[in-house]
Amino acid sequence: MGAGTAERRAKTEAEQGHGQGLRERRRQQTRAEITDAALELFAKGSVAATTVDEIAAAAGVSPRTFFRYFASKEDAALPVHQDFNAAIAAGLPSVDPQGELRREVHGLYGLMVQPYLDNASPAAQRMLQVTRLMRKEPSLRAAVVHQSLERTEEVQAALAARFGAVHEDALELRLAIDIASAVVRASFDAWASRLETGEPADLAAIYQQALDFSK
Repeated sequence: MGAGTAERRAKTEAEQGHGQGLRERRRQQTRAEITDAALELFAKGSVAATTVDEIAAAAGVSPRTFFRYFASKEDAALPVHQDFNAAIAAGLPSVDPQGELRREVHGLYGLMVQPYLDNASPAAQRMLQVTRLMRKEPSLRAAVVHQSLERTEEVQAALAARFGAVHEDALELRLAIDIASAVVRASFDAWASRLETGEPADLAAIYQQALDFSK
């Protein structure tokens, strides 16, 4: 292969990578805009009274585009839980099959907390919005329960495959996952409650306190 051909190929690959990166950023932006619209409409009214068409219109997209990103209007308000799934998936390869079961599972679930440690960040503010809405909207709570159950089953299957014969007890694995999930959930609830009442709220410290208590 000549030098000129190699340079052209490298340039083409770089352009393709840039194009893919741009498309992904646009996709993430559209997803965030749909979520922001859903959260705003739900806060002004209610989940039941808000339609997908209204959310799509507020976000400046078509209903068809809405459904390319979310399966339901409830899901549109809960992208943080999709982000949880992404964090777990990204962390699975780092789980040590020879490590202590509960420590490894807590380390995996602790990744969910990391994007929200800065209270002023957009991610943290959105999480706070979602938490507030969940307290008054039964349909959102039901959607979260469903998502959490699906995540638990998927994580259990993935960890069972990763640990293999090292940890054969399915009950112990399930309990480790349920405890780790409860620690994360309780940490977010306490963090949101403190912020709403104007108290200082350090999510990292709250999570560590919950983690220590669970041991």
